[in-house]
Amino acid sequence: MLVLGVDSSCKTAAVAVMHDGKILSELNSGGNISHSENLLPMVDYALKVAGVRAEDIELFAVANGPGSFTGIRIGVATIKGLAFAESLCGDGGANCVGVSSLQALAYNFEIAGGGMMLQDLIILPVIDARRRQVYNAVFDDALEYIERERVITLDELECELNLKYAGKRVIFTGDGAELCYREINFDGKLEVPAILKKPSAGALCMAALREYNSGAISAAELAPAYLMKTQAEREYNAK
Repeated sequence: MLVLGVDSSCKTAAVAVMHDGKILSELNSGGNISHSENLLPMVDYALKVAGVRAEDIELFAVANGPGSFTGIRIGVATIKGLAFAESLCGDGGANCVGVSSLQALAYNFEIAGGGMMLQDLIILPVIDARRRQVYNAVFDDALEYIERERVITLDELECELNLKYAGKRVIFTGDGAELCYREINFDGKLEVPAILKKPSAGALCMAALREYNSGAISAAELAPAYLMKTQAEREYNAK
């Protein structure tokens, strides 16, 4: 299966093309150009490097949250547009998958080395949600969920780690990783290379293939999964 994966849920935008589990091309952009400006050019270049056309894509995958509200909207809108325009079915068929940005971060370690690297480790993807909060999920060494996506404070996460995972080794990944390494007091936390803390569209494609087995959706059904209300919504509800 030929997969196009896009992740713009964090500061770093990532695009990859994968065929049958092999990454054909992958791009990352962490500069000052906005996702709205660089995402489509990145997609175009990734397709060219992979030697495929948009109409060849069989599965369109996107990190649909949690993370940056604006980044998520841009990524989902980009994939919806491409899928509508290039749908192999011609009728908005089931050729899209929305992947949790936290699950995609966990799959960084599948790309990097798989089972041997992860043996007996607990993986905690964390995306900074500000105000000493993070978007978080917890995965075991088989990349199965222990805790689903949630918003949690650093104090709550520290308490949970010391109560539930005492004696275990844990690793943080995502743009909230440095914050957690610095602020959370837990004896079993292990550092990982910086590259494994950043979004990887190749990892997202791997996660998308797994989600695809549970059923893809149409472009019309694809939607953001924010977890938290936007600031405008919070301010409106507070009136």
